[in-house]
Amino acid sequence: MDDDDFGGFEAAESYEFGNGEKQTTSPAIAWAAFPTVSEVHRSPDVLLEHSVPSSCLAPSDSFILSSDNVATAVQTANSVINPAVLEEQVNLKFLGFNMETQIKADIPVTSSNVIEDKIVVTSTTALIDAETQRANEVKSCLQQAVANLEIKLCTAEEEKLKLKKELEYLLEKHSVLEMDFLKEKKEKVPHQDHYKTLQEKHKQELEDMRKAGHEALSIIVEEFKALLQSTVQQQEAAIEKQYILAIEKHSHKCEELLNAQHQRLLDILEAEKEVLSERIEEALTEQSQKHKEVLDKCLDEERQRSKEAVAAAAKAEKEVVQEAVLKAVEEERRNMEKIHAEERKMWEAERDSHKEKIAQAVSEAMQEQSKQNQEIVKEALMEEQKRSEKAIEEAVKRTREELMEYIKEQKRVSYQWLMGFTSCSEKLV
Repeated sequence: MDDDDFGGFEAAESYEFGNGEKQTTSPAIAWAAFPTVSEVHRSPDVLLEHSVPSSCLAPSDSFILSSDNVATAVQTANSVINPAVLEEQVNLKFLGFNMETQIKADIPVTSSNVIEDKIVVTSTTALIDAETQRANEVKSCLQQAVANLEIKLCTAEEEKLKLKKELEYLLEKHSVLEMDFLKEKKEKVPHQDHYKTLQEKHKQELEDMRKAGHEALSIIVEEFKALLQSTVQQQEAAIEKQYILAIEKHSHKCEELLNAQHQRLLDILEAEKEVLSERIEEALTEQSQKHKEVLDKCLDEERQRSKEAVAAAAKAEKEVVQEAVLKAVEEERRNMEKIHAEERKMWEAERDSHKEKIAQAVSEAMQEQSKQNQEIVKEALMEEQKRSEKAIEEAVKRTREELMEYIKEQKRVSYQWLMGFTSCSEKLV
């Protein structure tokens, strides 16, 4: 049987975009859902018995059926399309895509409130797990649909073998009838004329049925292509929207986390400054107290020594020259007061110099510690920001790659399924 006997799929048109994707045709053809020919699914022997009266097939009134006509009748019967089978196949495919769409719509974008630094990692992992589970479920649905189509293809092959056997049987029967017809040809001229008339009528009916079947199959295939393409485009648009929303949500969360970390580090720095200032004040107070105690102790010792020296001198010179001693004591007292005043000034100057040195050292230590703290905080902020940006970029890149792989896989599976369906239809034709 030639490929042109049933017309193939030239009536099913498809258009393409610039990027290679197929443009859908109109999915709303109302009369395409009804079978065009509902009473032509019959076996070849039933067609022959309907076309030829029973009186013409009797042994006494047998006539010749040419092998070409019988083969044409059987092949035409093989090419009759059962609309219920095609409708069942289309419904199975739409059921698979509807299940896939429902699964994708039912899976929410997971979000959980995790403490501080674990929010980004947990949300990214949950998103990846959800997308992986979704892809596995879609893949299982498509595998189930492919398995159902393979089972139907095996059934069609078995029916084809049965029809071939029936064809061989009819050819054998035809040869027997042809031999009988040759024997009685001269006596059966009227029957031959009647047979020619019936044969022409039968050919016309078969031609009409073939055209009707070809038109119905072309319409069904075109409608199915349109619905399949529109479903795939809707799914791709929904997936793209979900990924965009998820990426925006995670970017907002990352910004909030970075702001919170920055504020927390500033608070820590402020607290450390306050603690350091308190410690420096305490150290200065303690140091000044110690210097004051040392100075008072030295003054007391010096006074005690001077008193003892004056008393000893007065006691030694008392008997000899009391007046000289008194004058000397008075003069010594004045000298001691001057000396004490000078020593006190020296001690005060030394204490002031020590205070200035201590204050300068403390201020230098505070500045150095502040610079070190600022550098540490800046480095921590930069490292944390780099890690967060890197994690965000990796998550976005990973989600984009998974989205592109998923879209490519969907296109590849849809294309393979469509090619399988067309090859199945060609085999049935």
